[in-house]
Amino acid sequence: MSQKAVTYVRVSSKEQHDQGYSPDAQKRLLWGFARANGFDVAEEFEDAETAKVAGRSAFNAMLVYVRAHGIKHILVEKTDRLHRNFADYTKIDDLMKELDVTVHLVKEGTSIGRDAKSADKFMHGIRTLMAKNFIDNLSEETKKGMNEKVSQGEYPSKAPLGYLNVHDPNTKKNIVIADEQNRVLIQALYSLYATGNHSLQSLIRAVTDMGLAANLPHGRTLNKTTTTKILQSPFYIGHFRWNKQTYKGTHEGIIDPDVWQRAQDVLSGKRLKQNNSKQHNLIPFAFKGIFTCGECERCVTAEIKKGRYVYYRCTKYKTNCSQPPVKEETILAKTGDLLEPLQAIDEHGVAYVVAALKESLDTKRGWHDKAYEAMLVEKLRLKHRLDRMYEDRLDEKVAEDFYEQKRKEYTDRIEDLDIKIAKHDRADINYHEFGVRILELAKNAKKLFELATPTEKQELLRYLLSNSTLKDEKPEFTLKKPFLQIAKRSPLGERLAWGGQRGSNS
Repeated sequence: MSQKAVTYVRVSSKEQHDQGYSPDAQKRLLWGFARANGFDVAEEFEDAETAKVAGRSAFNAMLVYVRAHGIKHILVEKTDRLHRNFADYTKIDDLMKELDVTVHLVKEGTSIGRDAKSADKFMHGIRTLMAKNFIDNLSEETKKGMNEKVSQGEYPSKAPLGYLNVHDPNTKKNIVIADEQNRVLIQALYSLYATGNHSLQSLIRAVTDMGLAANLPHGRTLNKTTTTKILQSPFYIGHFRWNKQTYKGTHEGIIDPDVWQRAQDVLSGKRLKQNNSKQHNLIPFAFKGIFTCGECERCVTAEIKKGRYVYYRCTKYKTNCSQPPVKEETILAKTGDLLEPLQAIDEHGVAYVVAALKESLDTKRGWHDKAYEAMLVEKLRLKHRLDRMYEDRLDEKVAEDFYEQKRKEYTDRIEDLDIKIAKHDRADINYHEFGVRILELAKNAKKLFELATPTEKQELLRYLLSNSTLKDEKPEFTLKKPFLQIAKRSPLGERLAWGGQRGSNS
């Protein structure tokens, strides 16, 4: 009798989906597996979104469907197609524990379920951790590129009203220029408001009556909120704000700085004075941000009492939570018990972790490196095309307009590939560093924690822990995979503990 199953397919971004990285190959693989193993596919689910954060629509729909219809099998190509973050990992793990659901990772030749060998679960945890690290590194490289752009005065986002984002054919960069259709609108808003004779509402009526709001871009309107943002923005005097800092931009300022300042003075005079808010607590605390309250699930914050004693307490936001503050010494005493098993890892454990990391590397090579190689091949092919077109242009075999069009098209694509290749290069380096740190932490976590500063302690705990709680003055630590498996196996000190075997025959 056939067993009901669902398939889940994901491509890593909408861009990949649009550029031909079709999920069809994944579907063919999963349907072939289903036919070969007697599964009846009841429903298909497909996402073409980023998996950096939880909340993918088809993924969540699949979870609901599996629960509602009693499905026991999920077919997916491989680990990083299913989840790349711990929130999604936990949701799948709950299905396994509560409903005895089995996930079949077809390309990896592994099935993970409630009764799967601990060795298989350990390998699965390693792959999840490494996949998350890889995508985090790509994200970091993207942010670095954006920060570099900002430092050079280039605005990295959609231009505000009064400006346009365009591509400069000379520099091959995206730049911001003044929108001549709405330049006069912005200048009128500032000059009229700087007189002090207008409220926001009367200002909007004035420019509308003058016919200046007739060319607003589609979807944009003038109201009090948008007008206030326009009047407060330094963008119109050639500066811009990014990540709470102000930078000198390369774009043209269309408002005189004196007029802009008078508008700020008018805004300040009309704005109600706000009570001075307390400064944010910038003192580093080792366990700040590590726990949620075990009673009401609110955040746990830190504070100093009597100038020397550190306490952690539930924020109790809109709750009647009964949890009392907890001394930091109480939590520190329990931390040793948490880290002790990690440093007890023996030579068999080290060998097993090394094997898991090598398998994770093979998984990366089988997917990420193929995409990397494809980009290198495409770049080389485009360069060859440029060379041939250049020769054809010299021989007057192609028209100048056609040559310039294709040259720009190929050059832009090569520059785009260079950016993506550089991101992968950096992500690969961090991927390898990350794997080595797993071993170092497993053997030296307790010693590192004891010698660390509060900030370093916090970083180490964020690396090791997830979903930890504080209740009744007792911390409940939850180690991330694969550190949880290392902690479980290390005290046993037996080869069988690392092999995950059930019988006595090794």
